[in-house]
Amino acid sequence: MTTRNIFNRQYESYTPGSTQVWLLNGAGVTTTPITTQTFTAGDTLIQGEVVYVSGSYVLPASAASGVDSTNYSVIGVTTTAASALSTVTITVDDIAVLSSTNLVAETQLVPGKYYYLSKYTGKLVQYSTASGTVSASGGYAALVNVGQALSPTELQVEIESPVVLYD
Repeated sequence: MTTRNIFNRQYESYTPGSTQVWLLNGAGVTTTPITTQTFTAGDTLIQGEVVYVSGSYVLPASAASGVDSTNYSVIGVTTTAASALSTVTITVDDIAVLSSTNLVAETQLVPGKYYYLSKYTGKLVQYSTASGTVSASGGYAALVNVGQALSPTELQVEIESPVVLYD
């Protein structure tokens, strides 16, 4: 893993001697960066749904204009389906398995392409997809890169900070 930001933590790769470790926010050291987090589902969630945190709950995220900015502060992708108020594990930095149910205007991921939070709740869209193009005039409040497709069903989750769009 290279230097990156994950779930509001900055991990910086460092190799003293022959052991690779990661500096956390420039302070503590870990040899096992956190790749998943467990939360309480605030709604019924499907496997592969893109989520954000509200209080102690995770909810489906959306980049639609008119939503509260917390709605597009993505933290990860659900690893399994969950009913409201049950425990759910979220992939915050690892490979997430997705299906056509998690995508807008596509039946599978296109390897090598980047995927962004959609204006449709909990879903992803490829930046160039005609029916889900991310733009200020297309009903979007933010541009949030969630990760890059590794295969037709696998997404390397590497969430970037939202870029707020203005019309």
